[in-house]
Amino acid sequence: MSQTADTTFISVTQEAGSLQKQQIIDRYDMAFSTLEPTRWLFKLNLSALSGSRNDLVRASAEVKLIPAISLQGSYGIGYGLSTSGLAPSYSFDLASSVVNHRFGMESRWYYAMPRRIREGKSANNMSGNYIGFEAVYALSKFAPNAFGGEIVTNRQQTFALRYGVQRRLFRYGFLDIGFGVGLLKNQRSNTPADTHPWDVFANSQIGLGLALARPKTSATAQGFCDVLRCFREERQMWKVDLYNLVRINDLDNYKGNLSVGYERKIGASPFSLEAEGKWSLGRLHDIYSQADAYEITAKDHSYGGSLTTRYYYSQTHRIAKGKSGNNLAGVYFGAKFNMLQENSRQQGYRCGIAGCFPTNDRITRQSVGTGLVWGIQHRLFEHGFIDFTMGNAVNWVTTTHHNLISNATTKTSNFEGYNLIFNLRAGLAF
Repeated sequence: MSQTADTTFISVTQEAGSLQKQQIIDRYDMAFSTLEPTRWLFKLNLSALSGSRNDLVRASAEVKLIPAISLQGSYGIGYGLSTSGLAPSYSFDLASSVVNHRFGMESRWYYAMPRRIREGKSANNMSGNYIGFEAVYALSKFAPNAFGGEIVTNRQQTFALRYGVQRRLFRYGFLDIGFGVGLLKNQRSNTPADTHPWDVFANSQIGLGLALARPKTSATAQGFCDVLRCFREERQMWKVDLYNLVRINDLDNYKGNLSVGYERKIGASPFSLEAEGKWSLGRLHDIYSQADAYEITAKDHSYGGSLTTRYYYSQTHRIAKGKSGNNLAGVYFGAKFNMLQENSRQQGYRCGIAGCFPTNDRITRQSVGTGLVWGIQHRLFEHGFIDFTMGNAVNWVTTTHHNLISNATTKTSNFEGYNLIFNLRAGLAF
């Protein structure tokens, strides 16, 4: 009997193939659309509603010329914006209203984008850091009753060199933060041009609002909840507002705001209670050189707080659908109670028919109010938040005016009804 040995054959082959670089999309790319190619970007800046003195709504269109260079045109309009010190008030008083128009043109150099495109870290779009040159023409018309029966037109021209950071926010949002230095010239109607020389100025600009892109983005909901922390279980949250921390209109007009809030859920319900403390310090310089000339410098500081009850009305439904955790995020209705004390020291001069006289006043304004609000709040990444609130309020205001020259004091109290509330906060959350 014989055995046949097993035979094994081994074959080795080699095939030529190409190794393709894999592109990994993380949550930051998803949130800021860094890998979405975009040639046109149409933006509606709504952040001016929370405190700009220039315009309420600003629309702009930005187009890419080459990967590193873009061109942007913008138009802003506002109505009924008046200021008491550095605090904006949207009372829409026809007797003292202001109509603002702002026309701007800016070229931007996205200096790092060509390199990022070569490295596969970015597509050719407008999400990046930039250096820009901006030219602005602003026109403001004051109603007759604001200046003794005379319509007053103020024209402002600026040229500025800016450094900024712009990011897309998901599919329909954008954020644009910049700081610039340049030249500014103001001229009011019936005032000789040579009395208003060019001045050096520096200011900050923050844009936040809606955006539409061309070509249309193909972004999906993938990564959305990684950024907004949809399923986070959260019962309380400390909030520090960085968005309004420093505002600089120019070297003579600036304001710092510190806002710290604490929000806590009421049990496991969709209701919460938020307490917020506010402190501010600022300087305002205003000059007018017609017949009723004046020059006033105001140094302001204020402090106060608010208490708000919130009802996240869609949260129970979203939890049931598996779209949200039980947290402090989503759309809400609320009732707000607020207290604020503003202290202002105003020095300068005012002129009239009888001549020019110095002014030295100390003004204290105390207000207590309540109102209804609607808003939306979300967490961003691990330690960020964004909260937008709008509504109306009725305030009881007491104003004490003390003239330090004549040592005379006057005190008035009255209701201010239907004041609009627009408040945007964004910053750190813990």
